[in-house]
Amino acid sequence: MGMHYFSLRGINSRNIGDFSVEDIKENVLPHLKRWDVGVSSIGSPIGKVFINDEEGFKRQKKMLDTLCQICHVLDCKYIRIFSFYILKGENTDPYKDEVINKLKQFAEIAGKYNVILLHENEKDIYGEILRRCHEIMKAVDSPYFKAILDFANFVQCGEDTQTCYDFLKDETVYIHIKDAVTNDNQNVVCGTGEGEIPEILSKAIRGGYKAP
Repeated sequence: MGMHYFSLRGINSRNIGDFSVEDIKENVLPHLKRWDVGVSSIGSPIGKVFINDEEGFKRQKKMLDTLCQICHVLDCKYIRIFSFYILKGENTDPYKDEVINKLKQFAEIAGKYNVILLHENEKDIYGEILRRCHEIMKAVDSPYFKAILDFANFVQCGEDTQTCYDFLKDETVYIHIKDAVTNDNQNVVCGTGEGEIPEILSKAIRGGYKAP
């Protein structure tokens, strides 16, 4: 199909976060070179821990350091991350400062390797809605911390994707082509849902957006 890049999330049922640098060099990179496939981003699980899980956060900082090294091995500059789970039923807003502090620590690690972290507006994390995504981007304020626009996730969180794009476009450097509908929160064929993908992609391209 002429596609030479993909987002690397898992290999042989192992999450990318479970690989060492040597694993990648010896067991993954040769296959990518053989098939002329490049890695556009690493789809990591960084930030997919509860905000009050301090041990989990420590492990994730160590994992992120390794993933940044793996980025260099794979000639890739982006790592997809998230902004922490909050316990179900709890008010999310009081965790704002802690979320931002931890994301800044992630960005500091990425900066050491000149790697860019991409925050995804995933369902059920702190930054699932536009307001919190915007707060995060402004507060972290780092060249090593940018945004992913995921149409489907915003739809499933009840957000208007046109408004989300307009507010986040200056920080958005990566776009997930996923669509959804709100009546049953299901993903659908791209362009047939409520994500307004054709309209927003046209606007983004006219504004100078280029795929990584």
